[in-house]
Amino acid sequence: MEALLAELAQNEVFSNVKQADLAFLAQSSISRTLRDGEYVCHQGDDWPKVLFVESGEISWALTSPGGKEKILFTIKPGEDFWAHSIFDGEPIPASLYAIGDTKIRLWSKDDILTVVQRNPDAIWAVTCRLIGIMRHAREIIYGLAFQPVSARLSQLILDRFHDEDDLLAERDLTLDQIAAMISSTPQVVCRVMYQFQEEGLMEVSRATIKLLDPQGLKKLAEAY
Repeated sequence: MEALLAELAQNEVFSNVKQADLAFLAQSSISRTLRDGEYVCHQGDDWPKVLFVESGEISWALTSPGGKEKILFTIKPGEDFWAHSIFDGEPIPASLYAIGDTKIRLWSKDDILTVVQRNPDAIWAVTCRLIGIMRHAREIIYGLAFQPVSARLSQLILDRFHDEDDLLAERDLTLDQIAAMISSTPQVVCRVMYQFQEEGLMEVSRATIKLLDPQGLKKLAEAY
């Protein structure tokens, strides 16, 4: 419990909650351990909850009537997610599922609102969090409208795999997941990744991605 309290205290929303209320949230949370690909909820569910990721990663994925999937963003350790159903009572517009082995905490609408309403700074922090998600959605829409696959893939690689201290990173996403994140197909993603390799931008194996020319990838990402 102490570890959870420490993690919540570092979060941009929960850090604005009084210590007694933070302890209540830690005690009232529901813990879930998920396997890779296991769903938290499905698009169209009535799901008025808040989620906090302790370890692993959760994808927020929209599925078309034809079955095509687009991962809009992912929720990483220490981050929270406030479901639409809490605010408008309508079904959740996308699905949440685990990428890799993942541990999360969940709160019901009643428990979370009881705490937030007693902590005005937390209300402001939730608002800022939701505005940040809206701005991120704008960037996604811009990219889909104006950027080619090569630019979108370059940006994803830089965001996910670029570390100034270690240019060799574990390849923790499948081609299907990468394609869903940049609105492409696995075949196109595979072709562009190997094109990047031929151009000396990176080296790709089944298990790792090594960035050879991060600046070259950055130029591609910012060219449009």
